[in-house]
Amino acid sequence: MLCWYNPKSDAFKHALLICSLLDLDLFQISHLYDERASMENEIKADKGGLLLPKRRKKQLEAQEALVLLTDLAHNILAWSRDFWALEPKIGDLGIYGIVNKIMMIPGKLTFRDGELVKARLQAMHPLAKPVVSCLSRLLRDF
Repeated sequence: MLCWYNPKSDAFKHALLICSLLDLDLFQISHLYDERASMENEIKADKGGLLLPKRRKKQLEAQEALVLLTDLAHNILAWSRDFWALEPKIGDLGIYGIVNKIMMIPGKLTFRDGELVKARLQAMHPLAKPVVSCLSRLLRDF
């Protein structure tokens, strides 16, 4: 249990943290607890960017499939953040921005024998050039 004085409200504050991690000291436990905020922000960003609050499935199998697809989408977006960050115009976009600004650029993909051979984006889109630059760099590495 933690107790401290708050001069603004002229009152003592109390906090109780219950934990089953018996091999850690109080500092380590509080540090882990503080890190939860970044995880909660990431979950919140996923929900907004992937429009999860609006998607509900009545069948258990459909709900499970939605969870798996959402996990896959999150992992792809988290992985792609590194190469989007290389371009100043799009580097600061979060998950919502990547989904609603980058992934929504009109274009056309051409596949031959199951392989991507050409990607075209609408040239007039304001983010087309930085996205092409990022994708070219990515495809060159693979």
